[in-house]
Amino acid sequence: MTSTLAALDELVDGIRNRDEVAFGDVYRLTASGLASFAYGMLRDRLAAEDSVQQAFLELTRSASTFRGDGRALRSWLYRSVRFTCLDELRRRSRHPETPHESLPEQAVTDDVELVDPQLQAALMALTERQRELVVLRWVVDLAPEDIADVLGTNRAAVYAALARAQRRLRKLLGAVESAPPPASVPVETETRGQTS
Repeated sequence: MTSTLAALDELVDGIRNRDEVAFGDVYRLTASGLASFAYGMLRDRLAAEDSVQQAFLELTRSASTFRGDGRALRSWLYRSVRFTCLDELRRRSRHPETPHESLPEQAVTDDVELVDPQLQAALMALTERQRELVVLRWVVDLAPEDIADVLGTNRAAVYAALARAQRRLRKLLGAVESAPPPASVPVETETRGQTS
């Protein structure tokens, strides 16, 4: 994560100068995490990819006025994706669509790891905000202070909300909690003498 931020720090000037190579490098460094975050919110690969593209389109439009370092750039991209996803969720709630059977979900990308169905159901039972937090923390692996930047809140609020989301997720998983969690379960565990 630190090396990514250092690389983004080096690319900020190129972004401000609208250097195509810098945009490509920033995309390479951030697109996967941005797409995972968007997919966690939208549960739709095409819409997730569209939200990432929209974020980069907005970045090209406002590149010359961008202020900040690599961390600020990454947060800016996550906020942009988040707002696009929230707009899409609002649009869907006003105009529900029926899925197109002719477009298989796996056709978009095959590199997305399949999630345990029980975990998938538990994630979908979380609130939208809790799902955002879980994806940003345990899928994208952002630190709580970075999540605070993305969500426009403070670190203490993020820690409290993460703890609530984690408790809710454990409760939803029920009996699975007593067994060791599968590798795909984004739940922090404590070991004797250590906390994660």
